[in-house]
Amino acid sequence: MIASNWSTITAVAAVSIVAGLPRPAVADQVFPSATDASGVAIGQTSSRPEESPGQLRGSPDRGKTYPRGAKNLPGRQVKVSAIAIGTGGEHDQKLKLALEHLQTAGSLGVDIACLPEEFAGSQAEPVSGPTTLTVAELARKHHMYVICPIREQAEQGRQYNTAVLIDRQGRVAGYYRKVFVFWGEGLNLSEEGVKVFDTDFGRISILTCFDANFAELWQDADQRGAEIVFWPSAYGGGMPLNGYAMCHNYCIVPVGRGNIIDATGRTIEAVEQPCPGQFVATLDLDRTIVHKNFTGTKVAQLLREHKGEVEMKDCELEGWYMLWSVKPGVRVRDLCRQYEIEILRDYRHRSRAQINQTRKDKGKI
Repeated sequence: MIASNWSTITAVAAVSIVAGLPRPAVADQVFPSATDASGVAIGQTSSRPEESPGQLRGSPDRGKTYPRGAKNLPGRQVKVSAIAIGTGGEHDQKLKLALEHLQTAGSLGVDIACLPEEFAGSQAEPVSGPTTLTVAELARKHHMYVICPIREQAEQGRQYNTAVLIDRQGRVAGYYRKVFVFWGEGLNLSEEGVKVFDTDFGRISILTCFDANFAELWQDADQRGAEIVFWPSAYGGGMPLNGYAMCHNYCIVPVGRGNIIDATGRTIEAVEQPCPGQFVATLDLDRTIVHKNFTGTKVAQLLREHKGEVEMKDCELEGWYMLWSVKPGVRVRDLCRQYEIEILRDYRHRSRAQINQTRKDKGKI
């Protein structure tokens, strides 16, 4: 069981988008914080130093502000809501139902709520159309991110299955267009690929329904540093989603049946149901998995010098250590950087890149 009562920590200055492919212009939206596929803001030069292939990358520093009072909680916690009210239906009725759920989520201090794909029917509208604007009012009122899936009416008559991300101020922060459209949807296919979005609690990605069947999308979200993947859908997803979470060590929030999954691939038991169809859980994004390879001495030193602040579970079969903070203000990721402990995801990424390069160079490991 995952401990409950986690909330948000950390903030970044703005929400940014990292697109898998170059994004075409959208007439009714301007995204000043858009970034290219390298993560560099468009029109700006990166201030990040070049990293050597063997350099520890770690998680990006997301600042030191603490939304919703989470400064007094250990780790880096975020409260999520999956609003599983089904896809389709009569627009006004479904929108009214969605707003009622968002009101409930906001009253519970949820940091980010996600609605199902095309939750209010299949009438196409722009990204900044009436559905998004109505939902945005509640996002602003409750200072809460909302993922609002719509059928998007884009330029030149094109239509997409699109999930719109609304920030805490009620602004459109970005969108994701479904890559693998299901047979018979009658929609255009995204040419933009997987995206990630930096929020004030961490980096998220969005994939939609039929995307669950294509492992390359989930690996792309991992490569881009997603810490939570939201999955608005018409069904529950089940075991494949648990597998993706386990393989990539990010959390997944499915919005078909509310089966919220932690970064070890386990379905979370400590889920609150404030009303039928809504599932609320708290995720600690600072909970850290470290491979035992080359790290044992450093992990032992960290635990010894931070006794009473950090706890550890020895995942013997997997060959992992799982570390988490039990003291407010202490973050395991910060300590890992301090002790030069490479987290599992970074170890995998670096190993893949270096071993593949060695193979290309006809070398030996």
